[in-house]
Amino acid sequence: MPEVAFLKTCPTPHALLDGRRVLFMNPAAVSLLDGPSAEYFVGRDLLEWIHPLDQERFLYRMSALTERQPQNEQTLLRLRTATGITRTALVNSAQISLDGRQINMASALDVSQILGMNAALRASEENFQRLFENMHDVFYRTNDRQELVLVGPGVTRMLGYTVEEVLGKPAADYYVEPQERQQVLQAIRQQGEIRDYPARLRHKDGHTVHVAITSKPMLGAQGELLGVEGIFRDVTAEVEARAALTRLATHDDLTNTLNRRAFLEQVTKHVRHLRRYPEECLLAIVDLDHFKTVNDRHGHLAGDKVLKVLVEVIRDSLRSTDLFGRLGGDEFAVALRKCCPEEGFDILRRLLHQVRATSVALGKGERVPLSVSLGVTPLLGEDQPVALAMARADRALYLAKEQGRGCFAFAPPEGEPFLSGHPFPDGVIGPRVG
Repeated sequence: MPEVAFLKTCPTPHALLDGRRVLFMNPAAVSLLDGPSAEYFVGRDLLEWIHPLDQERFLYRMSALTERQPQNEQTLLRLRTATGITRTALVNSAQISLDGRQINMASALDVSQILGMNAALRASEENFQRLFENMHDVFYRTNDRQELVLVGPGVTRMLGYTVEEVLGKPAADYYVEPQERQQVLQAIRQQGEIRDYPARLRHKDGHTVHVAITSKPMLGAQGELLGVEGIFRDVTAEVEARAALTRLATHDDLTNTLNRRAFLEQVTKHVRHLRRYPEECLLAIVDLDHFKTVNDRHGHLAGDKVLKVLVEVIRDSLRSTDLFGRLGGDEFAVALRKCCPEEGFDILRRLLHQVRATSVALGKGERVPLSVSLGVTPLLGEDQPVALAMARADRALYLAKEQGRGCFAFAPPEGEPFLSGHPFPDGVIGPRVG
């Protein structure tokens, strides 16, 4: 090609590009960028040799080249050479036709010495690099394919990866779930800019790092997305502290079950769900038999141990969809969701059996057998407030205890409660007290 032959001998640095990918670079351009040869640059993204602070402007100028606007006005750009030197160049870019295809041509003139900017640029570069390397937050930039093209060294401290490990990789690869990155991009497109957007990244060793992301899009002349840049900040300690406070507010300290307020709130929420989507559910109050005797004879620490063992037995007897909480003292409550009475009775009979088969060692060779009484009632969409269902279950519980404990009674929505199961006669459970 005579045009390329001419450019090879031209003393002005020239490069031919497919988009931003280098197709050809003449010796003057290779020398400007301190490269070993033209082959070193061919096939690579010219953005690699544009100073980070000028990359966005370079991307905009390249995206603006069209048949209607085939040439850009001259501008000053800072270049980063292959040896790491910063140079300032007067740059022209144009769209040309070569062998029937449209390609971009860029030319540059080194004006660093003319402008006398080397010393100032070195100081600026040092300040930029110092700030970049010492930022507590991590700066990042992606290209239009959402691949990381610039990342601050703080990524090593935060995620365990070196900068070299992440450059060129899709940003989505470092999220706990790749679709979370798509949610971030969607928020950027909708809002134009995001601040402290919550996301979860995965550390190199596998644990989750909670971050707050502040980002903005880099747009081309036609509004197309050229990439995204911003910072992300590690907020794991804050997220975990909030979760711990929430758990303290919703869980019982001793048994690690839902506390009374949290249990009733969740049951109330489920009752509202039942009003719109009716399904069979059961509510049960569980009372530990003879617990006062344990406390009186063995002390409250022994009583705490008994409660913890009981909770584990009950939890193992329930399904993952069921709700379980401590109402207070030796009383607990269970909500069996999507559960007909027949299935619920089977679950409760197994629970009674598992509790009956358990005893707790309290020292000096003494073991305390466990026994519970249950009051059961359907949980309905009409149970607003939930106290209506709780009152029915409480009446059933009273009947179960009155009939000898170690069993459960059922209270229908209408009518009196009745005994549903008494698999263990009183006396087998242990000495009756009270």
